[in-house]
Formats: sequence, C-alpha cells, structure tokens
Amino acid sequence: MVTSGLRKGQIYWCGLDPVAGHEQGSVRPVIIVSADAYNATRSPLVGIVPLTRSAAKNPIHLGFSTLESGLDTASTALTDHARFIDRTRLRGTAIGVLTPLAMEALDRQLRRLYGI
Repeated sequence: MVTSGLRKGQIYWCGLDPVAGHEQGSVRPVIIVSADAYNATRSPLVGIVPLTRSAAKNPIHLGFSTLESGLDTASTALTDHARFIDRTRLRGTAIGVLTPLAMEALDRQLRRLYGI
C-alpha cells in the first residue's frame, strides 16, 4: 500500500478489482496522472491511467516504449479508463516513470479526451 510520496508520471502496480461493466480490472501497472500539488494533500484518492501490454485499439490510447516508461515491456495507456482511486489500491514502490515528453503526450491525450 502506498500512501505518500506519489509523483505525477510514476508507475505503480495497482489492484483495480472489483470493477463494473467495461472497466479495466485485475492487478496491472497504472500511471499517476493527478497533479503533484493534489498528490501531496491528505486526500485518500489519486488520479491514474491503467496500462496494458496490448497494442492500442482506440485512437485515444497512447503507446509507450520501454525507454519512455522505464518498464520491461512496451505498454499502452488506456486513457479512456482514467479515474481516481483510493491510494490503498497501489502496491509497493514505483516500478517506472514516464519521461517528461511522454508525460506531456499523455496530458495532451487526456485534455483531448475530456475536451479541455
């Protein structure tokens, strides 16, 4: 369980079950997308985007190489599954971190998805 020290762009293992409908579940890597100022608060929540090893199936999904994420395999950010979760769902320590350019690309995709 991770309760403090979270930084935007870090990647953690996360238990996303239980889910409903088409939500992504199971234990999978997630990218922290909430702002560092928010992450430093006492809120029990954190904003995340789940990752998958599958290739992008939707134009809004965003692929990352191992060099961009620090992970052992290429991955795809499922931006249409972005959500806030309880921090207790996060496990262990960060297993990767997005490069600044990769984080900028993810921010652009999220703004496009949310229309902001």
